[in-house]
Amino acid sequence: MARWVLCGFLVGFAAGCSDPLSQMTRLADVELQESSDVASAVALPSAGEDNRPLFERLLGPSEDPVADAVAEAVQSLEAEATLAEPKPKPKQEQEQDASKRPSLLGLLTQKAKEVPRQEADTTAPETALVEASFAPETQAREPRKRGGLFSRQKATVLTGPDAKEIAPGTALAFGEIARVCALPKAAMGREVERAGTYKLYDSAAGSKTARAFYITGFEDGCPRQVTGAMALFGSASSHEAMRYGAPFEGKPYSDTDKAYEAAKKETCGVSKGKPCGAKLAALEKTTVFLTIYDQFVDARSWHNVLLHEGAVLAMQ
Repeated sequence: MARWVLCGFLVGFAAGCSDPLSQMTRLADVELQESSDVASAVALPSAGEDNRPLFERLLGPSEDPVADAVAEAVQSLEAEATLAEPKPKPKQEQEQDASKRPSLLGLLTQKAKEVPRQEADTTAPETALVEASFAPETQAREPRKRGGLFSRQKATVLTGPDAKEIAPGTALAFGEIARVCALPKAAMGREVERAGTYKLYDSAAGSKTARAFYITGFEDGCPRQVTGAMALFGSASSHEAMRYGAPFEGKPYSDTDKAYEAAKKETCGVSKGKPCGAKLAALEKTTVFLTIYDQFVDARSWHNVLLHEGAVLAMQ
């Protein structure tokens, strides 16, 4: 029995020690064709032989050319990225840039200011027109040009008896006459008399002391101011009755007399010392005398003013 067991053991041991692949063809024994279409594989770079000491090889970094090349490429890319990034500005420049940028509140405030400015621009012309219509004139108006001997040119206005212009409320001496263009009608007082195209206003009607009187109806639109205790209009017919009558016959002509003779000749076509005649009514529409007295009773002095065609021709 033991003999059979020993024989089986030996047979099994011999079978285990034999080569199971001994019957297969090996790759080294296969002959390859010289014109093979299969591309050869590219061998990966192998690490060079490391000749460093043992401890340096164990403790130091390995000398791998592939890893070194990769690391160098990564470092180069990081350096380029660092150069491409914008450098931060200093703190002072950042604060200046921040101050230049408009804030939301600043934009809203600016828009709020622009809207009233536009509204003011659209209403300014209307306001200016309204103010101009109520604003009093402080400068003399240029008179309208008219034909004839007594046309009131600008030079005549500036050299006549009424050449001076005064502000409202200015007191004049007795015997003076001036233009007061800025005087409103309400400040003239009460209208006390009319003659032709002229009106006489008393600044203190009922008073017997010297005060301001105003006359309107002039070509330039400016009232004239005189001072006296009493003022009265006189017609051309009254003047002719006195001048050509016995009381004044042969007496020298005054400045107002001479100016009247010239106006009469232009309108009536008669010579000096002759009444106007048939055209007297037409003459009286544009020609008026104004007499100012220094006292209300027992006047010691008076002045005559000749008004003709909206102008002061003479004063004496």
